[in-house]
Amino acid sequence: MLKDFLMRAGWMTKLLVAISVVVSIVTLSGTNSVTDYFTFNWELILQGQVHRLVTPIFLHFMIGSLPIHLIFNMMWLWDLGGSIEKERGPWYLLGLVLVIGIASNMAQYFAEYLMEGYVSPRYIFGGMSGVVYGLLGFIFMRRKFDPFFRVELHPGIMQFMMIWLVLGFVLNSTGMMGIANAAHLIGLVSGGALGVLTSKIKAF
Repeated sequence: MLKDFLMRAGWMTKLLVAISVVVSIVTLSGTNSVTDYFTFNWELILQGQVHRLVTPIFLHFMIGSLPIHLIFNMMWLWDLGGSIEKERGPWYLLGLVLVIGIASNMAQYFAEYLMEGYVSPRYIFGGMSGVVYGLLGFIFMRRKFDPFFRVELHPGIMQFMMIWLVLGFVLNSTGMMGIANAAHLIGLVSGGALGVLTSKIKAF
């Protein structure tokens, strides 16, 4: 089973994992000044720093002094992203990651703006989880509308991820943890929409 898991990822998946790990190291898990280069800042994006639309997906933070955030996101990316890459190729996966990443990052930023009326310059979010939810939604909807799509989901994965999605809103409401729920939700929705859209276009 472990061998199958390790063999699942192609070079693009491995590259995305490697970038996430390196960014976590050089930013000390989002705690030093280097972190500022990867954050989502709408004013700077409008000034031309468009990399910020994507780079928050590579930021991961410590949970209780442990790299749990990074480890779990990389496991899901390796599994889901690797499966898509094996089926459709590295550039197909990269396209999904970029579209979903931008959608989920923008959702998280503007959700904060809608709730607070402004976004503090110190507001930092990040992680690959919005993308992971998007890949999950993509596979689920693509298989639903395209019976020839060969990437499968384990029956328990969708239930587990939906439970965690709901739990995230609960934890945020209690103030116990800060979780990027908007990124998770919009990541899931945008990935699902891409799954439906690509199932209707034979070239994809």
